[in-house]
Amino acid sequence: MKPHATVIDRAESQPEWKAVGDIPGFPFETFDQMQAAAAIKSFNIGVDPLAAAEWASRFNGGTRKAVVTALSLLLVTAAVASVVAAMVTNNYWLIAAAPIQAAVFYVSHPASPIRKWVTVGGALSVAAFVDLLFNGWVTAATLVAYAGLTFAAVRAAAFITNSSFRKALLKDEELFLAAFASGACTLRNNRTSRVYGVAPDSL
Repeated sequence: MKPHATVIDRAESQPEWKAVGDIPGFPFETFDQMQAAAAIKSFNIGVDPLAAAEWASRFNGGTRKAVVTALSLLLVTAAVASVVAAMVTNNYWLIAAAPIQAAVFYVSHPASPIRKWVTVGGALSVAAFVDLLFNGWVTAATLVAYAGLTFAAVRAAAFITNSSFRKALLKDEELFLAAFASGACTLRNNRTSRVYGVAPDSL
C-alpha cells in the first residue's frame, strides 16, 4: 500500500478503470462478485489508516463521528487534568502524563512502523498498572494508566474510521476504484493470503 496514501475525491482521482473487471490481474469480473466474497469473508479489503482517517473526517457523520470526537476530547481533558492535579498536589511527576500521552498517541496509530510492539505494550500496561498500584506506586501507576488510556482511545478511533471507510468502499464501486488506484486500499484473499493492490512505483 502506498505510504501516506490519501483519500481522493472521485473528481480528483481518475483511474483508467471503469469497473473492477478492468483491473489487470484482479480476481473478480464484477463488483457484485467482490461484495459477495467479502460477505462470506473469503476476501477482505485492507485500508490505509491515514486515508481512512481523512475520509472519515470528511464524510463520517452521526454516532461514529461523535464517538471519535468524544475520544479526542477525552484525551485532551485527561492531559489538562494531569497538569491541574500536579499543581494542586505538588506532585510534579504528573506533568509527565502529557508528554507520555503525546508519545503514545504517535506510536499507537495503526500506521506506525512499530504498531505490533505498541499493541503488546498496550496489553501489558493493564498488568503494569495493577502491579504498581498494589505496590503503592500510585504516581507511576497513574502515568501508566495515561499511556494505556491513550493507546485504547487511539486504537478505538482507528477501528471506527477504518471500519467506516471499508464499508463505504464495499458499497460504492466508483469510490473503491478511486481508492484502489491511489493505493488507499487493497484486496486480500483470506484463503491464500495473496494481496491485490497497486504497487507504489506504478502510482
